[in-house]
Amino acid sequence: MRMLLIEGDYRILNGEPDGDTVRFDPHDAAFWYDVPGSHRIDKSHRNSRGGANLRLDSIDALETHYLGTGPHQVHQPLGWAHAARDELLAWLGFTAVQLSGEKVTGTTPESVPGFVLASTIDVHSRCVALAGRGAPPAGTRSGDWVTVDAPLLRTTVNHHLLALGLVFPTFYANLSSGLRAEMTAAAAQADAAGLGIWAADRTTEGAKITGLSSITDDLVLLPKLFRRLADYLRFADGPSLDGFRAYLFGGGDRFRVLSQGPAAKTLTGLHHVVDVTDGTVRMTHPVTDLVFAEE
Repeated sequence: MRMLLIEGDYRILNGEPDGDTVRFDPHDAAFWYDVPGSHRIDKSHRNSRGGANLRLDSIDALETHYLGTGPHQVHQPLGWAHAARDELLAWLGFTAVQLSGEKVTGTTPESVPGFVLASTIDVHSRCVALAGRGAPPAGTRSGDWVTVDAPLLRTTVNHHLLALGLVFPTFYANLSSGLRAEMTAAAAQADAAGLGIWAADRTTEGAKITGLSSITDDLVLLPKLFRRLADYLRFADGPSLDGFRAYLFGGGDRFRVLSQGPAAKTLTGLHHVVDVTDGTVRMTHPVTDLVFAEE
């Protein structure tokens, strides 16, 4: 799979990075406009250096500060959410990070060099990318379309976090089947070893929901499912999930189920893969069996 290489620096001061989002300042901001989907770029989301938030491709970390459609910001169990964020920043090369809540108030060093392998710009004006540290692969530079194979994928923080079990895999149609297979294998190994979030994950086993605090403080769930539950519970009249599948029916999640074969149609709404029984919610397919349409 070919992706656009862009060199630059990671900077986190005054930002609120989490386990799958970090700010990147390219050495030449003009390269943003060579990324597929560049028509979605909103200049108000770029700083004076042309820097922008990355969405780390193929992974989803537990939420540290989710607002969504609700009136109040919520989070998932913060121990695992912060573990993913802290490992991301340490891997990139930040050796000391001071925080006030979720906001970075001090950092050593001020910035760290790196590169991204960009595949698209999403609807929130974020570059969807694999993130590397230090110098780019030998013989490459900004503006090159680089063929990304499994060995190169393994040098990125995306793969690193997945291999440690600190994030969930979540695939979109922009990713090739070969890279998806590599990420699926890394997640499966972490799951089999009970690493990180996998020791506590209840996404397919089922989670009893007794209220919003169930998913903010206690239960580890796929972040996409958490976000839908949080939006529903913040407006629901009580903790009942009786209307949750109907709520999902009206959602915009579009995806294919890989196990249904190459001719599988695109489904709309997570109600197709979510079961609710007696207040217990579970996904009927593992997340690695789903490929979402890019938002």
